[in-house]
Amino acid sequence: MKNEATVVAADSLSIKDRKRVVDFVTGRAGIQLPESKQSLIESRLRKRQRLLGFSSLGEYVKHVFSDQQGSAEQVHLLDALTTNKTDFYREPNHFIFMRKHIQEQLHKAPYRYSTAPYSVWSAGCSSGEEAYTLAMELLELKRAHSHFHFRIFASDISVSCLQKAREGIYPMERIAPVNDTLRKRYLFKSKDVSRSLVAMSQQLKNCIRFEALNLLGTCFPVRESFDIIFCRNVMIYFDSAHRMEIIRRFNTCLKPHGLLIVGHSETLVGNTQNYRQLQPTIYQKINTNEITK
Repeated sequence: MKNEATVVAADSLSIKDRKRVVDFVTGRAGIQLPESKQSLIESRLRKRQRLLGFSSLGEYVKHVFSDQQGSAEQVHLLDALTTNKTDFYREPNHFIFMRKHIQEQLHKAPYRYSTAPYSVWSAGCSSGEEAYTLAMELLELKRAHSHFHFRIFASDISVSCLQKAREGIYPMERIAPVNDTLRKRYLFKSKDVSRSLVAMSQQLKNCIRFEALNLLGTCFPVRESFDIIFCRNVMIYFDSAHRMEIIRRFNTCLKPHGLLIVGHSETLVGNTQNYRQLQPTIYQKINTNEITK
């Protein structure tokens, strides 16, 4: 009988297979998967391996890159390795800043966003918690300012994450950061108390357009201009060259003086020629004439 260590070793990715997987993910999505992520790679791929009935990870990888049948599975492999954790009201200071910033704009010009909606992009939205948090915050602003209109675009490369986001159903424990007032207005408990699930209201869902998007795709279909872009805890997975390209693309999508918000462990150091830093993780687009002054 094989001991546990032998079984684990036998079901590990070979150096060749790991390189093949990593090169594919980096080439397709730009995401870096260092050796320290090997156990994460294997655990996520093992779920696909078992689901499809392959005897080993090696057999699964062979299938993925087979010319005849593997192309469809490549989508699932990419999906498995590009899914990131998120939460409602993660890094809450960002939402406080956005709220105050919009209130200042409305104080100066109450009808500013009555015809041209305040536009938000949740880039790398994962399973939707950030986008729904934004929707709640902006709906609350609309309650106080009836002429305030907004729209939210939320994108991710992960098809399965987007499916969860569109469904808008989460375990009860996930909504812990949402206060009671917002829960009563925008969330619904499951009628089946044994399931302990919470659903986002249709009002929230109607505020958000979810779409699949590769931030580094050859075709970059985003043609909108945004007042604010949230791209938090996403760029840490890219190397410096890819980060620079993403930041450049964001710059083309931001309105004059638009805001770019990144995660607490991220920075635009070395890429700030088009931005001024307002807070450690909050940047504002600088217009061309301001740069040359």
